[in-house]
Amino acid sequence: MKIARNRQFFTYARLSLLLAAVFFAGCASPYRQGAGKFGTVVVDAGHGGFDRGGRSVSGAPEKTLALDTARRLAKVLRSKGFRVIETRTRDVFVPLGSRTATSNAVGDSIFVSIHYNWAPRRGARGIEIYYFSPRSWRLASNILKEAIRAYPTETRGVKRNNYYVLRTNRRPAVLCELGFVSNAQDNRYLQNGTYRQRLAERVADGIIRERQSAQR
Repeated sequence: MKIARNRQFFTYARLSLLLAAVFFAGCASPYRQGAGKFGTVVVDAGHGGFDRGGRSVSGAPEKTLALDTARRLAKVLRSKGFRVIETRTRDVFVPLGSRTATSNAVGDSIFVSIHYNWAPRRGARGIEIYYFSPRSWRLASNILKEAIRAYPTETRGVKRNNYYVLRTNRRPAVLCELGFVSNAQDNRYLQNGTYRQRLAERVADGIIRERQSAQR
């Protein structure tokens, strides 16, 4: 009886391990999806107008830095042959629904929203990229790999979140938090146009990397 019970136990254990492996494989596979083929990038500068975004410890607020970086990114992408649509090109407030409607209206597009982070804890710093749809994960990962090279800061990883501009987007979409304006170290770099240009170039490199992956 004891031998039979042991055999039964090991049979159940092997079955459980097999089911767990199948489950995790099934869960993991969607997150390896990419954006697919695209030729258009919708560049979204976060905030604007009365919505200033995060307050910097010194210098320009988030809305100004985001717009400047987004405009630089748009210029770099155009020079690389992409069609670029900007959700705003000046200091105005654009409703969230209008931002995603712009993206949803274009079939071969991806959506890249540019932001800078803020936290009450002044020690928080680094770059993090958000996505919602599984097919946006690789785009977020590629952008993070490149963006973290722009200036000396920390990587906070790729994270899933149901932000409105991600959740309601029918296209691959990411939201880039490119550093903390509430952190003195990050903010010192982010207030410098040279480093915002580097960020724009690195984000563009991540987008290019994603398109190359889709073409393989």
